[in-house]
Amino acid sequence: MYKALQWIMRRSLSAHYLQIKADLFKVPKKGPLLIAANHPNSFLDAIIIACLIDRPLYFLARSDVFNKKWSDFILRKLNLIPIYRRQEGTDKLEKNELTFDESSKILSEGGAILVFVEGISVIDMKLRPLKKGLGRIIIKHLQSNPHSKLKVASIGINYDRPKEFRSKVLLGSGDNIHIDKKWLEEYSHPHKAIVALNQEIYQNLQAHTIEVEPEDEFEFHTLSNMDSSFKLNSLSRKILIAKTIKRMQERHPLQASRLKEDSKKAQEILDRYKLNFRKLKAHEGFDYAKFMIWLILSPVALGSLLLNIIPIGLGKWITDKTVKLEEFYASVRIVLNTILWLIFQISIMIVLIQFHWIGWLYIPVVFALLNFYLWYREITHFLRSTRRLMRLRKNTDDYRQLQDLVKEMYRIRASFGLGPQ
Repeated sequence: MYKALQWIMRRSLSAHYLQIKADLFKVPKKGPLLIAANHPNSFLDAIIIACLIDRPLYFLARSDVFNKKWSDFILRKLNLIPIYRRQEGTDKLEKNELTFDESSKILSEGGAILVFVEGISVIDMKLRPLKKGLGRIIIKHLQSNPHSKLKVASIGINYDRPKEFRSKVLLGSGDNIHIDKKWLEEYSHPHKAIVALNQEIYQNLQAHTIEVEPEDEFEFHTLSNMDSSFKLNSLSRKILIAKTIKRMQERHPLQASRLKEDSKKAQEILDRYKLNFRKLKAHEGFDYAKFMIWLILSPVALGSLLLNIIPIGLGKWITDKTVKLEEFYASVRIVLNTILWLIFQISIMIVLIQFHWIGWLYIPVVFALLNFYLWYREITHFLRSTRRLMRLRKNTDDYRQLQDLVKEMYRIRASFGLGPQ
């Protein structure tokens, strides 16, 4: 079941996201492993990491989702292990000993466990203090397996626009932490070992996590989208931009205030033309060759849209109506879209098979059409942005004011050492 769902979700993620860029080559492909990750976007974080790492993962999940027998059966088949939190009842905390025993057994067999070390999912760009669960798993494991050697890999996951369709995701991972009995013996008490481990994990996560205060997120996205490395979608560059904004706020608040004011004025102009700083990257002039390709292929794109809009539209409608917490929005929508899309397309295939054997080819064809439509959609957005940009340039007052604002923003950025790359 795990492998089948991994295959399905990999294809679903490639449809939902424009780019998922990951630097995870240091994550061990075998041997006992604990993965420590931040947790900005509910269970979507686990889906993305599981799809990117080519080995089975086990996941610690809040215990209340295991309350039903059927959900307990399915979730355990998907490698989920319950973890009991204080907010679910202090009387249940002792059950975590069973969780630690189960985790230790997985590690003894060379398995890998993903732990969201913040212990909570909040959809913002901040790294929170780490919980002690991962450290307690390690201590428990070493006490019963003194000759064991395991590794801890830290993965930072960053969303460009967490709730939006066809946005981007960046993941990074640094050097692994090597854990054995000697490591534990360096500390006089297990608690001190856990504190030291959390500090090291926190530093590793900071090196691969974009941290921005909520009130500075607008300026961060503005500078990121204006940056010369925009197309590269560089995690290290975006972290540098975030650090520059923080330094600016601390040392030169007047400059930071000026940047905020100019970026909002510039966005007001762009809003009038339904543009943003990302779309300012469109090429100058209208691409007539691309427009002809778009026009010729429009009937095929329309057919593909009709085959996909019902399940995807229904998934969005249900998510909009039922999900109240924003950190669950993208997770629920992607899972719902995937389930409804499969049910819808398989139903059509079954009907077609009743008429001709060629109906078996329906699913591969509709997969190809979906990929085609996503490509066509990008061309549509490009052409639309180009037209809007041409309209903006024709309005000399607006365009001149926008240019002046952008120049000033570049000047402020450069004054803090954030020049073009």
